[in-house]
Amino acid sequence: MKKGRSTSNSCGFTTCSLPEEMLVDILTRLPAKVVVQSKCISKHWCSLIEHPSFVDLHHTRAQSRPYLVISLINYSFTKIHFFSADYEGGPAQYLLTDFLSALYHIKQSVNGLICGYLRKSKSIFIVNPTTRQFVTLPPTRLLSYDANSTCEPYLSFGFDPSTKQYKVLLTTFIHIEVEGECYDYLDYKCEIFTLGTHSWREIDCLSIPWHCEFGRGGRCVNGVIHWRNRSSFISKPSPPMSADVIVAFELKNKRFQMIPLPRGPSCMRHLRELGGHLVACGEHTENGWEELWILQDYENWIWVKEIMMPALDWGREGDPYIVGAIQTGEILLQPSRIHDLWNIYYYDQNRKSFRKIKITGLPDSEFFGRRGRNALHVTNYVENLFSLSDI
Repeated sequence: MKKGRSTSNSCGFTTCSLPEEMLVDILTRLPAKVVVQSKCISKHWCSLIEHPSFVDLHHTRAQSRPYLVISLINYSFTKIHFFSADYEGGPAQYLLTDFLSALYHIKQSVNGLICGYLRKSKSIFIVNPTTRQFVTLPPTRLLSYDANSTCEPYLSFGFDPSTKQYKVLLTTFIHIEVEGECYDYLDYKCEIFTLGTHSWREIDCLSIPWHCEFGRGGRCVNGVIHWRNRSSFISKPSPPMSADVIVAFELKNKRFQMIPLPRGPSCMRHLRELGGHLVACGEHTENGWEELWILQDYENWIWVKEIMMPALDWGREGDPYIVGAIQTGEILLQPSRIHDLWNIYYYDQNRKSFRKIKITGLPDSEFFGRRGRNALHVTNYVENLFSLSDI
């Protein structure tokens, strides 16, 4: 067997040459922090690590070592801090900080990338906690349509597995009065941004019925962004029966479609993604239990009902709400009110039981003075070396 050849590099390390296949196999099994540090070993290593195929393989293998990412905004809305935490809780680890000019909202996390919105500057940002990159997307004319508006745009974030591209969909609407009644969702405008293309593109919304109110709370599952049509809950006068639908947008074909909802899921206001399944859910009832409808068969649209019965006293944190799922299959829930002692909850669907996890080490004095969901956001996280430098 041929011996490896020793080489030196600008970092002062001496390395032994390995076949590229072996090197890739070793590096893609390491934590992202170690891999990023390895980029300085040589230009070849740096090029290898930044190659899309390496990034994809590393992300796939990182599924076996997931954790939680927590974002916090301070009381004066000037900073976002990002922390990581183990599934079983304990001390949070600091990741990065970015400085803000105003309130932000986290919209969705997809494959380790987090999409959000800065209200005052009306700008959309993407964060990659793995590479510690924070970038703002190019401006879009839809956000400057009404300079005096304080409303948030309807923003959705998704991944197209057929092209391996990340895409941001922006939806806005104009107020139009019909027969004395005000509808906020009659005339939609949509634009899409594909990371790496540097520009927004307008999307045809003509196929969306006039009575649909969609765009808020979008969930991407298998390359399709789904929204619950909210007009069945808020419209006046009452919308037609066809309002009980899910509005879906295929990222690959850039096409909208309406999917009818059966009785049961049609009563649920919100959509979530749990372990690759679309889920319709509502708010907690006065008795504390929550009803879920899980889309088990996507081809035939077969929904299965699940009842979450808490055995815990939520106390001053209030009833938690569903965030998503973690790699163990448990459902992740976040408290509806934030206090200096912060817990998260997992629900095991097989055992029908909850468990409480305590997160420590989060800054308190400048953060927990503000109550509400937007001050803190937690998400399941898998490392992703995808670079934001060229978006």
